[in-house]
Amino acid sequence: MQAEEYLLASHAIHIEMGRLSERLLELAQFRCAEPSNQVFLNIMNRHAELLAELADMHDRASAGFRHSSARMPL
Repeated sequence: MQAEEYLLASHAIHIEMGRLSERLLELAQFRCAEPSNQVFLNIMNRHAELLAELADMHDRASAGFRHSSARMPL
């Protein structure tokens, strides 16, 4: 994964996570942020998916950075 590709993709994920956070705040303010609320569960599942996607992207980007730095002379 190239650096630009990583930055664009991670930025999009951060924007979505910000929106999820705003929605969670609304649910909490109305005392609806609980496991019996399917909307809450959907938000939390999406949050977990996004975190996993970020971790995967980080691993791929790190591997790419290590590979490209190994080819560069010191």
